[in-house]
Amino acid sequence: MKGNTLAIVLLVVGLVVGGGVGYFAAPTGAGEPGETVTVTVEKAPLEGVKVQLGYISSTTVGLETTVPLVNEILTVDYNEYAAMLGYDVEFEYLIDDATGQAAVHLEKVQSYKAIDISVFIGGGWSSQASGALSYCNDNDMLMWSSSSTSPLLAIPDDNLLRMCPTDLVQAPAISRMLSSHGIKAVICIYRGDAWADGIMNYFEPAFTGEGGVIIEKIRYAGEATEFANYLQTAENLMEDAVAEYGADACAVEIISFAEFVVMMTQAADFPLLYSLPWFGSDGTTLSQQAIDDAPEMAMHLKVYSTYAAPAESEKFLALYDRYFDLVSQPFGFYSACSYDIGWILTTTILEAQSSDAMDIISLQEPTAFNQFGASGWNRLNLDGDRYASNYQIWGYGDHERGPGSYVYGLYDGVTDTVTWNTGMMGYTPVARVIG
Repeated sequence: MKGNTLAIVLLVVGLVVGGGVGYFAAPTGAGEPGETVTVTVEKAPLEGVKVQLGYISSTTVGLETTVPLVNEILTVDYNEYAAMLGYDVEFEYLIDDATGQAAVHLEKVQSYKAIDISVFIGGGWSSQASGALSYCNDNDMLMWSSSSTSPLLAIPDDNLLRMCPTDLVQAPAISRMLSSHGIKAVICIYRGDAWADGIMNYFEPAFTGEGGVIIEKIRYAGEATEFANYLQTAENLMEDAVAEYGADACAVEIISFAEFVVMMTQAADFPLLYSLPWFGSDGTTLSQQAIDDAPEMAMHLKVYSTYAAPAESEKFLALYDRYFDLVSQPFGFYSACSYDIGWILTTTILEAQSSDAMDIISLQEPTAFNQFGASGWNRLNLDGDRYASNYQIWGYGDHERGPGSYVYGLYDGVTDTVTWNTGMMGYTPVARVIG
């Protein structure tokens, strides 16, 4: 045995939690005096690895806030955390842009798969999530969405998880928002896609069940850029509605995304519509484009819109300040959801020592259940969607601070009531008697 080398190979397998593999010493008495003892230690699978994940912005305009959020907040915090635990690993998000199109979003997902990235944050619009879901299921990818809300995607055991509640909750909240403002009759102008159709499918029975009247449902193509014809139709129909119900009881309910900015600018040419209150949904909140491109119209119409309410924790408030310092915009619920998704991914990837979707997908729900994040308790339901929350009511205004987004009220999902900030509004809405 003299002169031979005794090789001891230590294979580290399973979960590696804490400060990496650590130091392994040769066993006492492993060889005779004078013999060379070689200890070979296999590294943890992610030791020295740059873990790349995907992040798809729904629109090009969204990149203005997505890039600083991801690069200067999310990845900074996750990498600091990994370093504190002693891991030699770096997290990096490859940011892409769906340009507002479901087909482009799918192309970006396929591009990630081509470079062996199987985990991404995307599907921000329900149409985008829907268009990529079959591909993700068939190709073992994990899609996390911070803002897709369509009930049509509430599917158990698929590869889409959503950190936001669905429109099963938002649609009744919109209905209650309208009735609490005294609105009896509305014209609904909405996108022709899975998201807006989903809201309308639940809003209509909720609103009419409360005694409300839907004057007309005007559905436009998601790619539309011109709305004068739709607005002219609404203007004509609204004349009879105002004569029957009164101007104080009539309103416009829009369910749209960034195109509502163009819609507002064109609405100025239709005096009756422009004189009535406008309401919206989560798609019309916190739009920097509205403030930049149509500040006068936004401040005039307000566009009171429901938006899931975050927990007002110190964590959320600290992130709010960091985010506002970067982009001069409010830190909203969906941004907080993105932050929380990233924490779940960071934690589960480190625990599993793998960034493969199939290695971590089973860890997502229990990790979310045990996390109170920036947006609140991250518990998911059996469909992989977040449990219901309250809704803030956002709108546009000035309030001697310049054009911006402001919170005008709160919908409480437990009591099914709306509390308006009458000081901010400058008047007190008179709720319609339900029935």
